[in-house]
Amino acid sequence: MIDACLLVNSDLYRTGPGGLEQSRASSVITELDQTVFELRGFPAAEKEMEKLILILISRFIEGHALEHGSGVLRATFQELSRLGTENDTREVYRRLADTDLSVHVYGVNDWELPANLDTVLHTGDHRGYRESWCVLFRPASAEPRHAALLSLETGPNEWVGTWTYDPQKVRRVDEILLEEF
Repeated sequence: MIDACLLVNSDLYRTGPGGLEQSRASSVITELDQTVFELRGFPAAEKEMEKLILILISRFIEGHALEHGSGVLRATFQELSRLGTENDTREVYRRLADTDLSVHVYGVNDWELPANLDTVLHTGDHRGYRESWCVLFRPASAEPRHAALLSLETGPNEWVGTWTYDPQKVRRVDEILLEEF
């Protein structure tokens, strides 16, 4: 089934100016919440396409947070330098930071965030910082949908994880990030 989901034009998921609002995830993907997945990136997979699922769900959650504009967004980046080298990602987080969201980024401190990227920075080097891919949105009120993606790197560019819209599970992931990062 993952192969069928990935036979899309990856340009749909560009996140440059105007792209985040237009990159809507298919319900074929978004309705698989609470399903445990295992993905591989290059070289474990012949192509980087499986990893697109992580990017797709991340953008879905970020877009949802941008649409609502208030609450808390937390994201782990492994290395913070990804915000420096991935222009589309940096643009997404600049736009998120320009809202009333409280935006928190986590990662190994290998890059200095620019002053115009108004986020709360959390750095460290324990396993959670180095091996997690997490994007969490907790809205300011109970009405909008909560969302969290949590995946762990289990080998070189190999991932196991899930995503959820369950408010209690999202709050638990949020608590873990607050307590352990």
